[in-house]
Amino acid sequence: MSETTATALKFAAGIILAIVLVGIAIMVFTPAADSAKSVTNDFTNNTTELQDQKYLMYDNTVVSGSQVINAIRKFKGQEGEIGVQVTTGKSTNWYLSEFNKEADTITELQTDLVNATTNNHVDYINPSGMFDAVIERDKNGVIRSIKFKQQ
Repeated sequence: MSETTATALKFAAGIILAIVLVGIAIMVFTPAADSAKSVTNDFTNNTTELQDQKYLMYDNTVVSGSQVINAIRKFKGQEGEIGVQVTTGKSTNWYLSEFNKEADTITELQTDLVNATTNNHVDYINPSGMFDAVIERDKNGVIRSIKFKQQ
């Protein structure tokens, strides 16, 4: 009979040990899973920021007119993704695409910098002029336009 009792106690001890080990594993891996989620979110945020970095360099800065023209040339080929609005002392024009913030729409445009580089044209962007730059995002948080306004 003592053999049966010893076997039962060993069995009970094994079950208790298994429950304790499962409890320890849960206590260890639950915070690790939360940390993994946090790291994944941070990685996603960093990836988004890196993708936007080419536009963020213009956010709330002052740039020259030559930098404005270079920005338009740099983003050529991204029509439908990003619009560039340039406001000079004489006119306001969209290049690449036109972004309507109220309607949250972007319309692709044919971009021609001939008028912007012809010094007697109303759309002329003075290369030595200074422009305040800001970015605009759509309702989904995606950067859709860069606006340059001459000082």
